[in-house]
Amino acid sequence: MQKSMTPRTAPRSASISPFSFFEWMVARRYLGATRSGKGVSLISIIAFAGIMLAVATLIIVMSVMQGFRAKLLEQMLGLNGHIFVQLYDDADVMDGLITEIGNIDGVLNAAPLIQAPAYITTPGGGEVALVRGMRRSDLLAIADIADPENIKSGSLVDFGDGKNGGSKIAIGARLAGALGAQAGDAVTLTTNGGSETAFGRIPVRSKTYLIGAVFEVDNSQYDSTIIFMPFEQARLFFKASGASAQIEVRVADPDGFAQYLPAIKAIVGERSITDWTRIIGPYFEALKIERNVMRLILMLIVAIAALNIITGLVMLVKDKTGDIAILRTMGATQGAVMRIFFISGALIGVLGTFAGVTLGALFVTYIDPIEGFLSGVFGTDLFNAEIYFFQQIPAEMQLDEVITIAGWALFMSFASTIYPAWRAARLDPVDALRYE
Repeated sequence: MQKSMTPRTAPRSASISPFSFFEWMVARRYLGATRSGKGVSLISIIAFAGIMLAVATLIIVMSVMQGFRAKLLEQMLGLNGHIFVQLYDDADVMDGLITEIGNIDGVLNAAPLIQAPAYITTPGGGEVALVRGMRRSDLLAIADIADPENIKSGSLVDFGDGKNGGSKIAIGARLAGALGAQAGDAVTLTTNGGSETAFGRIPVRSKTYLIGAVFEVDNSQYDSTIIFMPFEQARLFFKASGASAQIEVRVADPDGFAQYLPAIKAIVGERSITDWTRIIGPYFEALKIERNVMRLILMLIVAIAALNIITGLVMLVKDKTGDIAILRTMGATQGAVMRIFFISGALIGVLGTFAGVTLGALFVTYIDPIEGFLSGVFGTDLFNAEIYFFQQIPAEMQLDEVITIAGWALFMSFASTIYPAWRAARLDPVDALRYE
């Protein structure tokens, strides 16, 4: 009888190729809640949901953080220059330097700039602001300011007209709202360093201006602090306070600003040169570090979610001990048993990862309607522009980031199946059947 069983067993074992339909069928049935395999076990559902939510959360958080960084960098580099040359008392040579720098290949614009803080007041209140003295042509070279949709009231048509640049300024919409002012209203600017009189030096200087335009660039920090003033007027207003002029240079490649520095240094000589990375670079480095740390933490959460597969498969192995013994006695090899349980766990990981990527992509795509709905449900503004700078949640999905997240989730899912599958393959059918 033993001789007759030997030839039967060998062909059956040899006929089962790796990852065959038989192995897939058994793996699918083992995920069932019952012996019929028509349902899905609770532990499998929990493992699937854990991976799905972890992957979706990681994609959403990384997309929002990337969107914040990209949007903030775009606005800061759009509203501010990329390279700054300090002039100090060299105002007489400013026009010549601007012309030469503007002729450098890759330089989009070189413009004079005076930047200094001031206190702006109206009968409705007062606020601290940052005044940027610019020529009208240079101001209109800023895309966010030149866009007619961003001018909420008034106009920049006559900005800079009149003696010494005139008396019209442009202020941000949030600053105007805080002051209770609008286009056409008079405001008073006050700064330190007044004029000399017979009784000594007046410590402050004040002057009344008219609001010529109110702008909104979808950044609460700029909309609540920035005032644009004609350059000649700013030079006179801040002269006594010691604010000096500088040349603001905008280049075609802000990230590669270093390639323009040798040519600029050759023109300006020993004058001080500052680039945007020294001004706002540390802030973005902090954002980068925060993003990397957040990615690491959330990847650990994905790993923890994938470990649920181990729990499910260990319980499955214990529950299917008799079935495993029968498979082995029918000719299934240890490799076949191991692949069956590997497929069972891998199916949870693959389906959970795919569902997580889909859920994360849908959430990022419709993040603004979702935020509006949740704000209405909870009766509060979940995305306050005063805190987060932007009117809408910026979110930007990156393909390489999604691939990395999906790859990590799949790797942890596959790794989590190895030990339970190995235990199932090592099960001795004789010992297993002894207690059946």
